[in-house]
Amino acid sequence: MTRIQPSLGSTDRRATTLLVALLLSTALGCESMISRMVDAAVARQISAGRQDLLTDDALSVFLCGTGSPLADPDAAAACTMVFAGGKAYVVDVGPGSQEVAQLAGMPREKLAGIFLTHFHSDHIGELGEWAMQSWVAGRSQALDFYGPEGVEQVVGGFRDAYRLDDGYRIEHHGADLLPPSGTEWVVHTVPSANGPGSRILEDGDLVVTAFGVDHEPVAPAVGYRFDYRGRSVVISGDTDVSDSVVVNSKDADLLLHEVLLKSLIRQVSDRVGESGYPRQQRLAADVLDYHTSPGEAAEAAERAGVDTLVFTHIVPPLPGAVRNWLFMREVDVEDVDVMLGEDGMIFRLPAGSDEIDIES
Repeated sequence: MTRIQPSLGSTDRRATTLLVALLLSTALGCESMISRMVDAAVARQISAGRQDLLTDDALSVFLCGTGSPLADPDAAAACTMVFAGGKAYVVDVGPGSQEVAQLAGMPREKLAGIFLTHFHSDHIGELGEWAMQSWVAGRSQALDFYGPEGVEQVVGGFRDAYRLDDGYRIEHHGADLLPPSGTEWVVHTVPSANGPGSRILEDGDLVVTAFGVDHEPVAPAVGYRFDYRGRSVVISGDTDVSDSVVVNSKDADLLLHEVLLKSLIRQVSDRVGESGYPRQQRLAADVLDYHTSPGEAAEAAERAGVDTLVFTHIVPPLPGAVRNWLFMREVDVEDVDVMLGEDGMIFRLPAGSDEIDIES
């Protein structure tokens, strides 16, 4: 039996032709889109990034982590980058912070030092990544690490953990691209006494001072002050109310101070206990005695004669509008500009000026 296949009519032929053309154009369009994506990725990779932070005559700060150990979709853990004299420095290296800096185009190849305030996990978690990624980005010199007593143990542990990885990369890419000198880590133990700080680094016009803070039972713990051509930035590290922070922040242009909403955390602790969870109640209550409330931080800044106060290490993480209201409602100072820090903010302090330019 012969089967006769129906022939395509002109309408069917046109539909088939259009379908083929659509498929071809879609395929070509996808290839074109992929090509554009590749071009954009290459442009980002070879881009100079924020080289302006290295070349302008200013002391600049980039917030690479304003969060805490509590997960926050909008904030990495503790991290602050400081730029001065053509070099970059990092204070604390909490989880997620290196990625924030990388995505923002920070010139990590110019990293000249990592400063640790203390050794809680949310302040040291990406130490190895900062060292490795800055090396891959182009840093060829040894990297200096600064911190209070115990820093040798912490840095040494990360050094051992990353040693195999360094070897793999050198073998794969070659020492001409990844010089072994960039894998050398030099550790410096800094003084941690409360009171007037100690100079721990002088590099051209930059002076870095370390001073003890009150984070008991975590001890020692320190803060850092960066002075460059008449401008100054202080980073408190984790601390309860501390006269040492006030002394070492005297007349500073910018103070980055940790904050914790003690009243809210106290309520959370009580409610958790009432719900039958004594372990969680105690864990929440324990943090109240070694952190600073927003009101206390503002009072310290006012006593020190600080120009601008920025809250960081923000606990707990809260949604935007509620967050701003809760953290700012207990601030009652007249002579200090106070604001909440956010990941990605840049503060530029031009030399020979009293201005602070803010980019967010």
